Amino acid sequence: MAALSNSSRQRGSWLIGCSVLMMVAALGTGWLLWQAVTLSSLTVVKEHVDDVKPLLSAWRLGIILLVATLWPWVRSALSRNVQTGPSRAESNHLRWRVVGWLLVIELLIGQNLLGQLIQILGGTS
Repeated sequence: MAALSNSSRQRGSWLIGCSVLMMVAALGTGWLLWQAVTLSSLTVVKEHVDDVKPLLSAWRLGIILLVATLWPWVRSALSRNVQTGPSRAESNHLRWRVVGWLLVIELLIGQNLLGQLIQILGGTS
């Protein structure tokens, strides 16, 4: 009888999980359809993208900050499971190297620094 109870519990939790997943999928589909109707013009889409750009920039910089701050914690958590790996000094050097490259990529692609520089230099010539 205990096995039957455990099996019915698993079926019930599976049913609840699928129901929640379907609700989220339905809400997501509804939201996408609503966005498709309201964003029927390219100028409206451009305005919405321009409105969201600062938020997305802050989001990307926040993720880079999280990489920089959580690196030692993740390293110590992974070093418990892995016997060999880089030393603490090497790991710290890799952390700042990764963060530096992420910032360079953010400046060049996310902030379009190169495009703005070309625009400034092209405008003054």
